[in-house]
Amino acid sequence: MTSDLDTRSRSQGDRHRSRAYLREFSAWMGGYVVVLVAVLLWGGLGGTDPWRFVLAALPAVPAAGVAWAVLRHVRRIDEYQRRILLEGLAAGFALAMLAAVTLGLLATAGLVLAAGPWLIYGVGMVTWAIAGGVAGRR
Repeated sequence: MTSDLDTRSRSQGDRHRSRAYLREFSAWMGGYVVVLVAVLLWGGLGGTDPWRFVLAALPAVPAAGVAWAVLRHVRRIDEYQRRILLEGLAAGFALAMLAAVTLGLLATAGLVLAAGPWLIYGVGMVTWAIAGGVAGRR
């Protein structure tokens, strides 16, 4: 390092922004888990009641809160942290779209996977995490 100002430790402002993000994200994610478990256990999703579709979509409400927490975090962080985060997001999005196209083409050929949407989601999230870690090490 060329200066005493160059340090790998996070500043007080960085720590404050991270705590604010984790508070918001954790609250919404906790709500998502509670709603999801409740819907899966008591929602009657396998029945014939038309309300099952409303109940099945109910976890999307706290999931939207998770997305809102991420967007607020992006607005709060500095340019360097934003670059790292957005590189990870871009890689996750690109691979999720590749997975969606691949599964779509397989479905056209007759192979339909019930877990297809979850595979796309998983590919995007895992790629986001890995690419964000790699971008932060450079």
